[in-house]
Amino acid sequence: MTQSDTTSSAQGPQGRPTVLLTGPTSGIGEAAFQQLLEHPSRPSIVLLGRDRDRLESAASRARSLGLTAHAVIADLADLDSVDGAVEVVRGMVTSGDIPPIDVAVLNAGLQRSDRHGTSTQGYELTFAVNVLAQHALLRGIEEALGPRAHVVLMGSSTHRGKRASFGLVPDPQWAAPDELATPATGPRPGTREPGGTAYATSKLALVTLSHDWAERLGASGRRLNVYDPGLVAGTGLGREMRPYEYWVWRRVMPALSLLPGATTRRRTARHLVSLALGDTHASLRDGYVEIGRVTRAEAITFDPARRRDLWQWCEEALRNHTSRQRT
Repeated sequence: MTQSDTTSSAQGPQGRPTVLLTGPTSGIGEAAFQQLLEHPSRPSIVLLGRDRDRLESAASRARSLGLTAHAVIADLADLDSVDGAVEVVRGMVTSGDIPPIDVAVLNAGLQRSDRHGTSTQGYELTFAVNVLAQHALLRGIEEALGPRAHVVLMGSSTHRGKRASFGLVPDPQWAAPDELATPATGPRPGTREPGGTAYATSKLALVTLSHDWAERLGASGRRLNVYDPGLVAGTGLGREMRPYEYWVWRRVMPALSLLPGATTRRRTARHLVSLALGDTHASLRDGYVEIGRVTRAEAITFDPARRRDLWQWCEEALRNHTSRQRT
């Protein structure tokens, strides 16, 4: 079924869904934004990103096509910035400037070459952006979601291990959440493996977290699913590679898109937007979709103990953050 053959199941009162998209100015997010611009439902778009100029440029482009678009600054490496962004979004909904959010695509993420980076609040940067900030965003926008809203989190085949990433990313290494959120110390490594491990582990954690969010939102009639974009070489995720590696990543590796499990930005964005807007898999809840195909997340992500520990840690981190803000 093509987009033009059906009407989105996630729609606002006038049949035009309100879509929130993070990371819309580069990589898969930029391609998803383009798909939204072309979608027949003519969505209203709320764009969250950290680059003000590029964000405003994207919003202006949407407006030039007759769409309603809002640009909201959000740096996922800073919980204060996340709080500010969700306050703006909630305010727009409360004031009636926008309808409640019908679709939220939390696409933005981070991959680094090591574990030495820190967020503004001192957490290991990859875990802070890919896990804690996603939880904070969901917590923040939850009350602004429409009654049939659909949330899509950006997963990754790396959560399955090295075998699922063409051997490009190391296996995830699970540990207690507090340990995963603690930056490395000492000399920086001479290889990119620690950063790859941190990325794979953060995606494993996000998929683990997704099941509790799916249950929480499902209790009020909303849906949450995880989208796995497949291997999309050439995106900004490789920006911290050594120059020659980055050149190969940008110029040579995209040829892998011909292989099963790999794809292009445009192709994966088309599947992502179709899933998000309900053109495909409109009744799916707590699902895992790989480049348009429904599969199943790794069994370990359903482990009750891991789920409990991770949810409690995220909740405690947000409570501590709120307490520090008040003192």
